[in-house]
Amino acid sequence: MANGPSANKPQEWIISNEFAQVRLTIDTLGNDPRLKIEDLTTNLTIALDAFMLAGLTTASEEELKRHMDPNPKRQPRDTNG
Repeated sequence: MANGPSANKPQEWIISNEFAQVRLTIDTLGNDPRLKIEDLTTNLTIALDAFMLAGLTTASEEELKRHMDPNPKRQPRDTNG
């Protein structure tokens, strides 16, 4: 890890286009680091570990499109199981 004034401040990246804007950070509070993705429009957040991220690399574009909707017209996903 880096030392100095920015060592305690998490790095973040904002990625946006005309359809969505998200903030990416690395969450190191748990057992393993996770990529935290926050939708800046809805404030919904998800944290993906290395296993889940690796799984994304094997998904086809069609498989991913079935799960992507940056502007859902229904209730946000159920996070309780």
